[in-house]
Order: sequence, then C-alpha cells, then structure tokens
Amino acid sequence: MLNACSKPDLEADPQPIDKPSGQAMVTISLKGRVTDENATPISGALVRSGNELTTTDINGNYQFTNLRVKPNNGLVEVAANGYFRDYQRFDILPESEQYIQAELVIRESGHQFDAEAGGTYSLASGASLQFSGAAMKDLASGQQYTGTVQVNAFSRQADEPAFYDIIPGAKGTDLSNKPVSIQFLTAVVTELTGTAGQQLQLSTGKAASVKFPIPPSKLAGAPTAISLWYFDPLNGEWKEEGKAVKEGNYYSAQIPHFSTWACGTALPAAPLKATITDVNGAALAFARIQLYSADGKELLGNSVHTNDKGILLMNAPRNSAMEMRVVNACNEILAAQKITTGSSDNWLGTIKAGANAANNLLIQGKVQNCKAAAVYNGWVRVIIDGQIHKAKISNGLFQLSLDRCYNTNTYAKITAVDEDGNMESNTITMEMSTGKVDLGTLSTCNKRNMQYISYTMNGTNYLLQAPVDSLIQTMGTAAKTYTINCYKTADAAAVAFSMSFSGDANPGEYPVTTLKFSQDKTQLTNTGAWLVKITNFGKPGEFIEGNASGRMRDQSSNRTIPFTFQFKVIRNQ
Repeated sequence: MLNACSKPDLEADPQPIDKPSGQAMVTISLKGRVTDENATPISGALVRSGNELTTTDINGNYQFTNLRVKPNNGLVEVAANGYFRDYQRFDILPESEQYIQAELVIRESGHQFDAEAGGTYSLASGASLQFSGAAMKDLASGQQYTGTVQVNAFSRQADEPAFYDIIPGAKGTDLSNKPVSIQFLTAVVTELTGTAGQQLQLSTGKAASVKFPIPPSKLAGAPTAISLWYFDPLNGEWKEEGKAVKEGNYYSAQIPHFSTWACGTALPAAPLKATITDVNGAALAFARIQLYSADGKELLGNSVHTNDKGILLMNAPRNSAMEMRVVNACNEILAAQKITTGSSDNWLGTIKAGANAANNLLIQGKVQNCKAAAVYNGWVRVIIDGQIHKAKISNGLFQLSLDRCYNTNTYAKITAVDEDGNMESNTITMEMSTGKVDLGTLSTCNKRNMQYISYTMNGTNYLLQAPVDSLIQTMGTAAKTYTINCYKTADAAAVAFSMSFSGDANPGEYPVTTLKFSQDKTQLTNTGAWLVKITNFGKPGEFIEGNASGRMRDQSSNRTIPFTFQFKVIRNQ
C-alpha cells in the first residue's frame, strides 16, 4: 500500500494502474462516491482509474467520461490525507456508465521503529507485524533505508459488517494461474514511510512476519493451513502467495513485500449476469447487489452496482447455492432470490426489485451573509435518511439533487456555511419527501463551529485549525479510549498533535493516556499525570470539546516546559 498521510500524489506513483499488456482497450464512463467509515463524504480526495486522475467534489462524488481501460479488470484507486489508500476493482461493461463507491479508513498514529534494529507492531485486534533489522529500502530509489520507519496498519475480519467495503473485491488468480473467487477470513493492510514521507518497502530477499486474527465465529472450523493472498494493483486482482499456518487463534505467515494481505479459501469462479429493473420494468441504474450464503447469514463478497442500463456483471463461485440481494443505499432489501451457479457464464435473466427507479429530491435555495450580500464561497450540508450530503454555493445559490431510498416524508437538517466570513446559518429542520423543495434564503450570521487545537507553549500561543490542518478523531486501541490527531499542512507526513484519553462518552474529567506534540524540531511528550476536562461530548458527527494543562518533556533537551491546550473536533466514532 502507498502512504495516505503524506501528499497523496497519484501522478507521482512509480507505475500506472493499467500497465500496458498488449490488450485492446475499451471505453467506459465511471462515477462514484468516496466516504469515510461513518458515511461522511470526503472532498478533495484524489481518484485514479486507468491513466486518468480527478478529485472528489464537496459531496465526495467523482466522475470520468470516455475512460480507456483494459477489458478484463477495472480498478479505482483513492487517496486522501489522513486516510489509508484504497483500491476497488470491478468488472468492465464496455460502452456504459458504471458506479464504484470507496470507503476510506482513518489512518491512526501507528508505530515507529529504527530500520537497522527492526521492530514489532501489535494492533488492538491481535494482529501483529514483526520486522527484522536492515530490511528496508526506499521504494522509489531502491536504496537501503536506515532511518526511522513509520508503520501504519489495520486489520479486519470477514465477520465484521464493513469487511467487504474496504477489501478490493474477491477475484483472484491462484498458484496455477486459474481465476478464482476468494472466501476471505481475515486481512491486514499496511503502509510504510520514512522520515521524509517517502514510501518504503522490504528489501529484496527480506521478509516480515505477520499474524492474522481468526474470526471467533470461524475458529472451530479454521483449517491448519490456508491460502495467503496479496492484492496486486497493477493487474487489479488478488494473487496467491503460498500458505499461512494456524497458530492458536491466529494465522502466521512470512511475507516478501507489503501490500494488502489476506487469508482465504479459493473457489473456482464464473461470471454472473442479470438485468435489474424496478417494479414497472424500468432499468434500475446503479443498484447495489450482494451475494449471501444460501441460508442468507454470511456475506460472500463485495457489493457490486449495476451500470446505467441496469445490467449486472460480477464474479461468483461456480456450482454454488447462494442468495442474491438487491439493496438500496439505506440497506433495505428490495429483492432477494435464491440462485445456483453453474460452471460457466450464469445468466439470471431479469430480476424485478421492489422499488421505483428513482425517488429524486431536489433541494435548492439562496445563501446570504448578515449584511444581506450573496455568499460566493461556501457550502450547504444536508442530513437526510441518516446520510450526509453537501452542495457548493455559487453566486449565492445552491442546488442539491439526490436519490432517496424512500418516497415517504422525513425530516432533513440543513446548515449553510460561509467560508470567507467563517460564519454559518442556524441549522433548520424541514419535512420533505421527493420532488423540488425551495428553502428560500439562509443567512449565515453565526460564528462557524470550526475544528481547532489551540495550545500555549512557554507562554506563546499557537493554533492548529481545519480545514488548513487535518484534525481527525478515532477510537484508541483500548475500550472507551478516544484519540485526536492533527496533521499540519506543512508536514502532512507527521502527526503534529496526538492525544488519547479514557472515559465515558459524557462531559467530565478523564485521564490522558497519551500526549505527543511536534513542532519544527521540537518533540514533546507528557510528563506526570494529566487530566483532560471534556466540556462537550457530542454524538458522532457532532463536536468533542475540552482543555488540559500540565508539563511536557522536550525529548532533545530532556527539560520540562508548561503546556496548555484546548480543542474542538468533530467526533467520528
């Protein structure tokens, strides 16, 4: 995996996704949306497919037209500051528009070790990575690397609901070079960077040890050895790389390079095709399709979307009984059908889903500041059906078109933001269903609730503030532990501020478990016992606010200095 905290420059990657292979290229259009694990849209993410590059808009959407791709495997690559890089593969339907959604995982503070000495990184999930000494190289130059290694990783198990949202498909090639569909058990994603943010990799001939946690629900039936797989972004598929061996509650393996690695069982694969329509027979464009076990209890792979003509093409295990579901964006089942695949192409005909083709809602209005002048630089946030949407303000006007899961009445929450004036409107709640809704004029007369960390060091005050700096809240490794990280724009490869505290999700005073700070060449860690006073503890999507004071130790001089800070960040988890 490439680094997602340093500048996510996809154009600077050493090799393009679609490496020339002599295959005739085909043309498609492609669109999709990029969100985090809480379904919050990520704007400004870099998205690449084929050899084309674009960025997501304010609502996390991206689009390519007349995209030239290889006919066998499509691939979307997404990078954004503060998140792990993501890959999503898909089957190509030429001369049509296809839809690919990406869900990014927040990049936590990780672990550092000396490249010459080696080290071990243990994750809260039980996964671990062990590195031998003098085993690192700079990926771009190929030269041996001898400095500090920053390792970031996360693991997922197949019984977790979000597992297949972050795994790049289940299509692979086994050791015999035969196409297979993989039934995964567990996976580990790893990124390695050097002190300058450069990408690192294991040196040729070196290996690292990885432990993969086995899902508790699968432990009893887990085989003593299982196929080991890595995702190859150049070919857009998984490749088998020997075996991982069961050791207690884990699978252990030696790996020769870092990427996305997983343990799973290979099943012979065949294409699955169908046409999905609504109840009236109209094509259901971009409908989400899922495959489950025959009893409907176990998800068998990634969700796949139909194209703009309602046509479905996906990879599926051969000669297997399963249940196919058509699901809307609110995770409601619109259709469920028992199927049994054969040994070659599987054509299911037309499947009608219990939905209309679209429940379109168009929200529009005007935005002005407190002097009744039009807002030119800003956006409007709309929360409806549990999903977050944004619309850009242009010349004092905004418009947001979205397809709802339902055509029934519901309540939406709307807030307008003036970026230039650093102001926002009152949040209004309005009942709506489908059709056009005009909100009239929204006035941005309130000081904007921006995220920030304000700190005082040796009597001098400094400010870290979004959106210039990236402020990210995550859950820590221990239960009820909350972590707040800040990445400065000037040095996005390093964590400028990191604080963890343990406590309930309520206002109060809680012990600080970790506190680190970096500014220029100054590296500080907390000394003595610290308490953070949480004055506001909102729900996910709302704010956590608090303050603390104490003494920090300068790691270079070993002296202690007074340090105070206060913060306001959006709660993600």
